[in-house]
Amino acid sequence: MTFRFWLRRPAATLGAALLLLQVIAIVFAGMLAPYSPTMADPLHSLEPPSWQHPLGTDVSGMDVLSRIIFATRINLLVSITAVAAAFLIGVPVGLLIGFYRTIASTLVMRLFDFIQSFPVFVLGMALVSVLGQEIWNVALVLAILFVPVFARLVRAEVLSLRERPFISAARCSGAGDISVMFRHILPNAMTPALVQLSISIGMAILLTAGLSFIGAGVRMPTPEWGLMVSSGAQQLILGVWWVSLFPGIAIVLAVLCFALLGDQLRIFLDPTKRAPGKAR
Repeated sequence: MTFRFWLRRPAATLGAALLLLQVIAIVFAGMLAPYSPTMADPLHSLEPPSWQHPLGTDVSGMDVLSRIIFATRINLLVSITAVAAAFLIGVPVGLLIGFYRTIASTLVMRLFDFIQSFPVFVLGMALVSVLGQEIWNVALVLAILFVPVFARLVRAEVLSLRERPFISAARCSGAGDISVMFRHILPNAMTPALVQLSISIGMAILLTAGLSFIGAGVRMPTPEWGLMVSSGAQQLILGVWWVSLFPGIAIVLAVLCFALLGDQLRIFLDPTKRAPGKAR
């Protein structure tokens, strides 16, 4: 049933295919990349796409294709690590502040309000500037930004579930708070958070690339899509389009992949939308 569900949907198939390509790039980057992603070759600076360099070279003579392949590791691993950490922290926090109506729960919500009152990109830029432009500092900043998202989603579900009749029945059978929270409420409150997980990875990819684009993220010569777009943007006026175009396409495809998978996961987890004939 699960395999047929995904196979019937072109959007799911496309998302899975794009994800597979990225996994292959991450695992086999050293075998797929024709050149070193960080070795400069000034004699071949800004060469257009050719047989020798299929996607051309940048201003330092580094091969664009090799850098895109290796950048997949940076962008995806940073984004997935950050969102996974936010998920693991945000879900339990959302469960607790939704189940217990205490002053501490109110204070946590006000903290989330404070974090989310800032524009995400501006707050991310400020935090990276304070912590330092290291790869895992970027992941830490993204995790901080996404914790309130998952916590709020789970809290909203918990608030709607905690007064349901089946919770009252569980209490009548002798279940304590821990049992009610983790055996009865949490499994029923996870669907929005699981769907948001995929969408947030796409958002994290955009934020990682955006921070690097403005110089507040990963630093040269580390291969990273946003940094590559920023480097090539300076030569666009000279007609050197390939340095920015191909990393930009990589960002689009990566974000599209997780957006498609998130949308299809939402349909899969909703029994009312899984009926035959409703393929998308």
